[in-house]
Amino acid sequence: MVGDFPPAVKTTGPGAGPLFLSREKVYSSGMNEFNDDQNCFVCGKKNTAGLQLEFCRNDASGCTEARVSFPVQFQGWRSTVHGGLLATVLDETLIKSAADAGHKCVTAEITVKYRKPAMTGEPCLVSARTLETRGRIVFAEGRICDAQGQVLAQATGKLFKV
Repeated sequence: MVGDFPPAVKTTGPGAGPLFLSREKVYSSGMNEFNDDQNCFVCGKKNTAGLQLEFCRNDASGCTEARVSFPVQFQGWRSTVHGGLLATVLDETLIKSAADAGHKCVTAEITVKYRKPAMTGEPCLVSARTLETRGRIVFAEGRICDAQGQVLAQATGKLFKV
């Protein structure tokens, strides 16, 4: 049947049981109990396969920033960073900017516009800032620029306070 997926349980052999924690188990304490286990693909220090970005607040610009250089294994076309990775980094940066403004959020919606190709191995700066808060929604914008300051991709997002 379309839409049916096999159960996420290994039923035989060593390690039989759930392959990952259920949503109910992870969020049994409620969404306000998010805990950072340092395995985030973008910023987690324990994730050796991830980017391990270090974010900081730029008080002069009011933005949250990180420097990033995408390794070749994150390419789409030859020597070009896969667009999904650019979107992922922008998404995390929007969330970090909200956190710097005192809001713990998850992404409700993100729109990414790609302007120029990002090249693997070349340094980039990703930055974001919050624009407005309406109730439980935080609006933010961000961008990734190359070393010359050219905008490679930009994003707007609606973030949901948790």
